Amino acid sequence: MSSSFKSFAVAGANSAIGKATVEALAKVPAASTLVLTRQSTPRPAWLPAHVAHAGIDYADIAGTAAVLRAHNVEVVIAPVGHFAVPQQVPLASAAKQAGVQLFVPSEFGTPTKGWRKGEAPPYLLPKIEVADHLESIGLPSLRIFPGCFAEFIAILVGYNANKKVNILNSLTGEKPFSVTTNPDIGAFVAHLVTHYPLSALANKAFRIEGDRITLKSLAAIFDAPIERVDVIPVAPEIPLPSEFVEELQRVTERGLLSIDTVIGEGDGAGGANDLWEGHHWTTVKEYLKGDSK
Repeated sequence: MSSSFKSFAVAGANSAIGKATVEALAKVPAASTLVLTRQSTPRPAWLPAHVAHAGIDYADIAGTAAVLRAHNVEVVIAPVGHFAVPQQVPLASAAKQAGVQLFVPSEFGTPTKGWRKGEAPPYLLPKIEVADHLESIGLPSLRIFPGCFAEFIAILVGYNANKKVNILNSLTGEKPFSVTTNPDIGAFVAHLVTHYPLSALANKAFRIEGDRITLKSLAAIFDAPIERVDVIPVAPEIPLPSEFVEELQRVTERGLLSIDTVIGEGDGAGGANDLWEGHHWTTVKEYLKGDSK
């Protein structure tokens, strides 16, 4: 299927998903790609020579719109980090002013679509606010939910801390959940926007899955014993509190990272791997062995 999209802007390109997205777009002969950073951030050294770069002030909606307009951007992709999620609100407003056709916000985790008002977990609220803003200004969006990052699996069970698979005592550890590598996520985004038209992507939510595992199954994958704990240990070099990791274990038990759990209408349950026919999705074992593509 031929795409109606030829010109892209990526904000948050220095994130793992952002870099994978840019690198995949850079390989498409007909694609024009612009990387957006803060004004104080220099051009990333890893950018391919033919990929454009512009520093912007996210708060300057008119200025950002002028940059997007000058590069004829049709799609804005924003795999920004957690603390930068609110910056997507002015970025979206600038994209709307510039005539951008599609906005891909920073989702890439627990599904944010389909929740009834007041029922979504608190950590999803900033992303839901971005989604609500996109809807309010009439800018079509595309949300991608890949389950857990494969790169986070060892931290999720505290394996980095004690070489054991640590599972909270309050959980069964038997609930299947989806796991996808950052390179697969970024490349999937690039594939969608370069192979499908707006009509196939506008205001859609897609779930993808590189692999399906349980917390307990990680014992065999890591060849490590299971340790039942009240607190998940976190290695000193990991800048995350135990409480955050524990909450994510509870999220897996609730099925919120499963490709199949229905939250509400249009939440992407059932999966969308078939939108990339012929792609080999990296498994957790392959990732841990260094075989990630």
